[in-house]
This record gives sequence, structure tokens and C-alpha cells, in this order.
Amino acid sequence: MLQSTKLYSNAQIAAVLTGSDALTAMRGAHEAMYRGDAVIQPRSRIALTDAKFSTMSAMLATERVAAVKMYTTLDGQFRFYIALMSLDDGHLLALMEGDELTRFRTAATTVLAATHLARANSRRLGVAGCGVQARAHVDLFIETFALEQVSVYAPDAGEAQAFAESLHGRYGIHAHATSAEHAASADIVVLATRAFTPVIHGASLQPGAFVASIGATRPDQREMDDACIERATEVVVDWTGQALAESGDFRLLDPTVLARTAVDELADVVGSGRKRAFDCEGIVVYKAVGNALQDAAIAALAYARLSSG
Repeated sequence: MLQSTKLYSNAQIAAVLTGSDALTAMRGAHEAMYRGDAVIQPRSRIALTDAKFSTMSAMLATERVAAVKMYTTLDGQFRFYIALMSLDDGHLLALMEGDELTRFRTAATTVLAATHLARANSRRLGVAGCGVQARAHVDLFIETFALEQVSVYAPDAGEAQAFAESLHGRYGIHAHATSAEHAASADIVVLATRAFTPVIHGASLQPGAFVASIGATRPDQREMDDACIERATEVVVDWTGQALAESGDFRLLDPTVLARTAVDELADVVGSGRKRAFDCEGIVVYKAVGNALQDAAIAALAYARLSSG
């Protein structure tokens, strides 16, 4: 019944989730996808001259839920909502503000990929961006990996310096503002921008690096140049059903480079238990545009926490 449908705000959701919780939920969701216990519907976008509206959905059998994410894009700003439905009786369980859910699930999925595809002895993190996603990613990487240094790049050097200082103050870690080239030379590189031209170049990447590009999610946006993909010994995406079609990191790539590139899916990496060797010299690129499997998993977790209270 609609009377029993719960409405949850970003603040309520943030109060019951942690990064490690989200990481566990993302692992379970991708294992379910690997086993065939989850299905995803690709993103659909429609637009007027002054507004865009997007939807995407997924079913997750292990949690007995279906989820629909819907959001507007107005003046470049997103407003997310997620509707969560029961696969047992079909009821609408909850309508949730989706900003915090998106923040948690995106960072957790990237870190999940890194636990399999980055070297476990990685000590240096380079990040491009100072926004919500950049900050969420750095927080969870510091929590998950034994990092010793964080290098921050942003077009606004003052913002990068303030971000670095906040990281040092909160974690005591050595953090500094730097150039994009230097940030790209880290063991783990996170790109969380909405750039239209490459932020990093493949020539800057070091042997053994793990590169996660999560910010360029439109066909006209890209964060990596062709050489990043050319130098990669492995390319993994969060879901082939969206990433290859949606991101300019593939759409704007030289077609001959893409034709030579084998692309794996994160669910296959996680489900098979594949892990990166400590001494691996190859470069691994992970590209994500986000999908509704991640939304369903994090919404189910938040709902379980909120409804039990």
C-alpha cells in the first residue's frame, strides 16, 4: 500500500551507511551478477532544451528488490531519486533521495575494482578532481589501502591545496597539490572530473599502475588520452552494457585502438576471484559510468538499516 511507502532523505541515508558497508554491498551485487542473480536495464535519457531526465533500473535477486533510479540534470546539476520495490509482493518499499546513495556506491565500486586490479602494496594515490566523488573516493581508498601519500590535481590550484590540507588534517597522511602529470604517476590514479579533453596522458603512467576513470560519463567527455588505453594490459568496465556506449573515453578513442582492446566486466573479475600480483608491471584501466545494479544494492542496504530502526 502507498500509505506504507517510506520516504528517506539524504541526511537519513548518510547517517546509516559507511564506506565499508557500501564496499561489502557492491561486492555482493557483483557476485550476484556473475552468478546470473541480477539483471540491469541500461540508462535512458530524454531532453528538452533546458533540462534532461534520465532513468535506469535493475533487479537483484539476492536482496529480493528491484530499483529504478531517476534524475534530472538542470544547469549541469544532478538531482537523484531511487524507487525501491519488493520482488516478493511488488510493493513500493521506499522512495529515497539518491545523492548520498550515489556518492557511497560509486566510490565503493571503484575501490572494489581496486581490491582486485590494483597491487595490494600500492602506497601512492593520485586524484584528479576535488568534488563530491573525488572526496568520497579518497576517503575509502585511505580506509582500504595502506596509503602513504595522496597527490591532488585540480584546475583550480587553490582548491587542490585546500583538499590536500584537509586530508592531512583528518588522516595525518602526506597530501599535496600537484600537476596532472605528477598525479598520474601514482600507484593508484583516480579521475573524478567532467572533462571534455584528456586530463592525463598515457606517457605519465607508471608500470604496475591502476587507473580508475569515473567522471567522464557522456560521449563528449573524456579523462584519458588514447595512450592510456594503448598502454593498458587490461581494461575493465563496470558494465559493458553502458560503459562502452556512454563514455567519450571509448567513443572518442581511435577506433583502431579500441579494436585491439579486450574489455572485461567487473562482475567477471569479482565473481572469479581474480587478484593482481604484487609484482605485476602491467597497467590496468578501470572505466565506470555507473549503473543501476550499484543503486539497487546500496538502496537495499540503506532500506534494511532504516526500516529496522
